[in-house]
Amino acid sequence: MAAKIGPVRALVLLGLAVVASFLALLLWTTGGHFVAQVSDLYVVAQYAKAMAEGHPFHYNLGEAPTTGSTSLLHTAVLALAHAAGARGEGLVAFAVLLGAALYLASIPLAVRVGARLASPREGLLAGGLVALGGPVVWGYLYGSDIALFLFLALLLLDRWLAWWSGGPASGLALAGSLVALARPEGLPMALVLAVASVRRPAPAPSRRERWLPWLPVAAGLCVLALQRAVTGSWLATSVGEKALLPNYGPVETLALASRYGVDVLRGLLLGLYPPEAAIGFSTGHAAFFFPPLALVLVLLVAVRPPSGLAFAVRLWLALLALVFALVGPNVFMGVHFNRYLMWAFPGLLAFVAAGLSILTRLAAREDEELERGLFRAGASLFLVLGLLSTARFAAVYGEMAGATWRREVPMAAWIRANLPPGATIANVATSLEYLTGHRNTSLHGVTSPDFVGNRTAEREAGVFESLGRLPRGERPTFLLVTRSGYDGSELLRALADGPPLHETTSLGDDLLLFRARWDVLDHGEGPVLPEARAAVAALEEVDSLDVCDARDESAHGYAFESRSGELLLAGSVAIGPVGGTGEALADAGRLIAGGESFRVRTRAGRDLVVVLRSRSPIEVTARRAQGPAPVSLDVAQMGIRVRAAGREAGRLVLANQPGWNEHVFRVPADAVSEGSTDLELSGRYVAFHYWFYQ
Repeated sequence: MAAKIGPVRALVLLGLAVVASFLALLLWTTGGHFVAQVSDLYVVAQYAKAMAEGHPFHYNLGEAPTTGSTSLLHTAVLALAHAAGARGEGLVAFAVLLGAALYLASIPLAVRVGARLASPREGLLAGGLVALGGPVVWGYLYGSDIALFLFLALLLLDRWLAWWSGGPASGLALAGSLVALARPEGLPMALVLAVASVRRPAPAPSRRERWLPWLPVAAGLCVLALQRAVTGSWLATSVGEKALLPNYGPVETLALASRYGVDVLRGLLLGLYPPEAAIGFSTGHAAFFFPPLALVLVLLVAVRPPSGLAFAVRLWLALLALVFALVGPNVFMGVHFNRYLMWAFPGLLAFVAAGLSILTRLAAREDEELERGLFRAGASLFLVLGLLSTARFAAVYGEMAGATWRREVPMAAWIRANLPPGATIANVATSLEYLTGHRNTSLHGVTSPDFVGNRTAEREAGVFESLGRLPRGERPTFLLVTRSGYDGSELLRALADGPPLHETTSLGDDLLLFRARWDVLDHGEGPVLPEARAAVAALEEVDSLDVCDARDESAHGYAFESRSGELLLAGSVAIGPVGGTGEALADAGRLIAGGESFRVRTRAGRDLVVVLRSRSPIEVTARRAQGPAPVSLDVAQMGIRVRAAGREAGRLVLANQPGWNEHVFRVPADAVSEGSTDLELSGRYVAFHYWFYQ
């Protein structure tokens, strides 16, 4: 006689069927190959390979260390798999299958959390909602560190509720430490829970029990210290460039963050937006995440929490709101179906199951039969919607794998077959170094240390200046871009030498591979106009400042303010002929509507002669909530007030001719200090480059 399958085991079998469906669509799309849904997985695989080979934090051997993989724990797990023999496509398969295992493990864990919040009945619904989580299933199966964080966050919720109910602190400490090692969000979570742990009710914990909840905080701080020691930065390189404030300013940041907050609450948690509604800067597939009015059900649990867990439940929900507010609004909000919020969704689905029970009991009053009917009806509706959501995202999973299979994989195969060993590629399109074995330079930073630190709003300007810093012999031989990027960037077109060597036919935004040319970088290292050169011919250059070069600006203590009302004005790259020579000059600079301050090397007792490179017109981009707004502005006349060493040193009115200009002005000797002089310029003018002579 066949053994009866228990309900939890049935849910796990349902999860296995879901995994099989997702993977079947992936393998059917790719002809039996495991590929990344998004190129981020190839980035992490490259870091894991380096870690396994004894070069942790190095994306390309020989470069300075970076932390572009974000998750120390996930990278270490993949490194162990690489060391055990999972190489190439095998490591991609391991990452996907690891996510599948974590997804399956999350189903009984969600059952347990739901039972803690209500009863076994609600626990089974919680497990079903996670098993049919649609975008959440995609998050588990696309191979990223989010899969690990999804599972660990749910585990931390389970251990937090268990510990608050009188369980041992060891489980909470272990889960919290793993969360803190998994992603940067783990540290604030660990800190809040540790502070709140002092309020745990009787029985009174031992000294060891009181200190164990602080172990995750120590783990998170150790990650920061390790990053600081290895890379010189407390924050991971992939985190530092995501902030809204330096790119949008306070007004537009508030507009974006508040709009995103409304979208998250109304679109995701209440389910009131159309399924394909854009949330943040990317398609969020809003209504596919949660059952209708799910947020109301979550709030019901907060209002009527289970006995003895009121503080623990409310604190967890407040913690989610806090971390969402800290990390959710960024320049990638909404990307990958809200991956920066997704980690909390399995736990919230357990709250939804418990909230449905509260709602049906309130509606049925004392009629138990009616209550059971209402709960079954509501649970059935939620599971049917979840099934449709999961089916939709199984298709999305296949579609995204197909895009990689048609675009990245053929380009990587062509590169392996046709480019010589050791050839280097400048990359502004995707991340193919793991697939090709060729050294790649990511012009968008994160993985390439020479390009880290540029403002997102001034991405192209920062790329140009960072390229100019590279020694000629270290510049990449080839350039890999998307067609849309190539068509939309004058700089990329100037860096491409001739027609593409190869291009994909992906039926989308194809990849183009060019031989690179860098001569456009080398024509503006010093003043180029005859009048400026003649004015300083008898003088010695004592310093220079390259505007929009993040490293050079940092070395000079550079700061600037440029805005029109609430809009921050961002720098750009300009390319044009010099005077009547016909020779093209490229440089990056800014319209300054406000001022600049910086420190330059000087010697006392001599006038400081300054050459300022300027241009009219200049393209100005203002990032706003409605999207970027590039505008070409004529600046025929510039007004500059100069202060040196804290006192006024001149007021200038400078006329710009169309095209490139180089203006010469003096700071009198009595305002120049020995060693260095602090300069402050204010007004409305255009600054591309400064040279200083004495």
